Amino acid sequence: MADKSADLEHKITFDPSKNVTFKPVPEEQLRDLTISNTYNQSVMFKMKTTRPGVFKMKPVFFALQPNQKKTIKLHYSGCPDGVKLNLKDRFSVIMAIVPKDAPTDWDVEKVWEDQKMQVELADSVKRKVIRIHYEGYEVPTDPPEKSEKKSKKKKKGATKEIIDEKNEKKVEREKMAAAATANALAQAAGQPQPFPHVQPIVYIVYQGLPPKGLRMEGYGRELSMTDCIPCRGTGGQVNN
Repeated sequence: MADKSADLEHKITFDPSKNVTFKPVPEEQLRDLTISNTYNQSVMFKMKTTRPGVFKMKPVFFALQPNQKKTIKLHYSGCPDGVKLNLKDRFSVIMAIVPKDAPTDWDVEKVWEDQKMQVELADSVKRKVIRIHYEGYEVPTDPPEKSEKKSKKKKKGATKEIIDEKNEKKVEREKMAAAATANALAQAAGQPQPFPHVQPIVYIVYQGLPPKGLRMEGYGRELSMTDCIPCRGTGGQVNN
């Protein structure tokens, strides 16, 4: 399935494309943001901002037909004396391809809020950030949110792989231990070893204590000291 949001990223243009500049003074200011749709489909938009009480956009909801453009009025109420600037202020433009099921007399705001349209909108939703540049101050670099999410997702995936690998190794060790124990029990009973390719496990018995909790399916009992395989350094004799 084609990534429609990737198409929008290159087919919708903004002027200015990155920052809009305001003066950090206690007076109202107005700036223009022109959005053009060079895509072959109609696109709907929704304007947002980090501080709705300070910044206003008009219009907030609108749609553009192919090869159509619109100028959005960005209003700044000004910065009162003594108030610290938030250099991370920004406008966000949320855009998506108009759903095919949208009614002929559709209202952009209602379509954005219509839950039935959410699935179709999700395939093409894209967000464009326009940073607010306060004159005399540098615009801080916005952390790459998507890169961080991908990095976290990748890290999470890598962690899961490590855990899975450890679990697999643990399961493999348990299988080998079970096979070796089965061989030991069979040998003690004078029967052929069921897993001749498995190396025997060496149980070290301390102070005459038998290994704890060793149990094999099919045998239905815990191993006793007589089931221990000869330990290294004991001359091949079983501790008893």
